[in-house]
Amino acid sequence: MQKINENKLLKNFFASLLLLLVLTIIFFHFFSYKLIKQCYAESNETYFAKVLASNVKLYRTTNGSEEVSNIFFVIPQSYFVEISYCENKNYYTARYHEITGYVKRSEVKCISGIPQTPFATASFRVFIPGGVDLRSSPTQSEGLNSLATINYLETNLKYYGTIDGEEAISHKSTTWYYCKYIRGEEEILGYVYSAYCDLLTTIPQNTETVEYIDEPEFSIETSTPPGETTGDAMSSLPTTTQIIIIIAVCLPCVAIIYLLFKPTKITAKALEDAELNPSKKSKRKKARHQDYYEYDE
Repeated sequence: MQKINENKLLKNFFASLLLLLVLTIIFFHFFSYKLIKQCYAESNETYFAKVLASNVKLYRTTNGSEEVSNIFFVIPQSYFVEISYCENKNYYTARYHEITGYVKRSEVKCISGIPQTPFATASFRVFIPGGVDLRSSPTQSEGLNSLATINYLETNLKYYGTIDGEEAISHKSTTWYYCKYIRGEEEILGYVYSAYCDLLTTIPQNTETVEYIDEPEFSIETSTPPGETTGDAMSSLPTTTQIIIIIAVCLPCVAIIYLLFKPTKITAKALEDAELNPSKKSKRKKARHQDYYEYDE
């Protein structure tokens, strides 16, 4: 009987150990999954930076060039850009309206929260008979850079910023407007020579109160080759799929626990029957004894 109790205790111990292991795996997975999601959300928090000077440019690349070909436009002073990590330590990746480029870190100041009016809102009109071309660069001498023709008195133009480009008309101006031309359902981004335009909306200074902060801790973005994934592959699966996988892994463990407990219950029942009916126990022992002697003979 002592041996049976020892076996029972041993089986209970291993069953409890296995159950604890399963619960630990489940808890660790869900805890790590929530932690990864939280860290991902925190690392992808939106940050804005204020344009401090009057000549802050939105660049196309981070190669350091000040050529017109490397500049989108000059961002209106006192407004903001949405910033994120850039591999070049001298720049931020920056978004102004839907245009994504780069700004110099020394020319903007990070703020806390999201400004009420991050981008300037302005429009203008084309005021030249016959219309004017919307161009892919601030020059008209190239000839092949026309994107669309904007009609005379057209006002459906969203102003983003200015750039110092070609003097298309002698002694007039070198200023071009970078804008979005909305033509029906089509939206085209490009440059219009300012001498052909009028009624540009006055852009007021953005005077809203903001809290300046030190540079935030950005998550470093890495490019992933096609067909490969980054990080924990399990975490990238949908939640429902993860739950199904966990259940599939745990079912064999539950089955093992059941098999460990099942023999123990049978043995306990057999022991109880033996104690309640000692005569049966004696007969069984006697039969074994007789069988033993018959085997000797």
